[in-house]
Amino acid sequence: MSDSKPKFTPPTVTDDLSALEKVKQWMEMAAQYDENHDTELRSLMHLESAVFSPTPANPHAATVVWSLTIPSSMCNMAANLHGGAVALIFDICTSTAIMAASSPGFWDMGHVSRTLNCTYLRPAPVGSKITIESQVVHLGKRLGMTTGVIRGEDGKVCYTCEHQKAVVGVPVL
Repeated sequence: MSDSKPKFTPPTVTDDLSALEKVKQWMEMAAQYDENHDTELRSLMHLESAVFSPTPANPHAATVVWSLTIPSSMCNMAANLHGGAVALIFDICTSTAIMAASSPGFWDMGHVSRTLNCTYLRPAPVGSKITIESQVVHLGKRLGMTTGVIRGEDGKVCYTCEHQKAVVGVPVL
């Protein structure tokens, strides 16, 4: 049985792309893989903003904000966002923050999760609109860390995460 999915080819990051354009480009590339576990989620998420704002303390600072109305397909039996769906949302959204901070030859070839630690503070019910804010805390040559916060319609924090990543596709040091 052959796999008919296209081979992964990361988008080309150039210096003239804005943070927003880099995130959109990455999501368009991901849409080529239309039968993955995150297909439905990607189609329901709305990109609100993507900002790259380097500082002396964090030269790779980036923030990406998404919104999502929670569908029943991502809920548990209590009609609240399922814990596994929370982790999937954070995995995607925090990864897009890295794309907002990427540059040619730096975190532009893809990355994989090392750890994804989620904290569940309060439920988000089906049909409610949530906002997902992700930030780059650190990007080194090979390892990086992002954080994420999901807020309910009332602005209260529902879930948080710390997501550590490893870059792939870099030459051996």
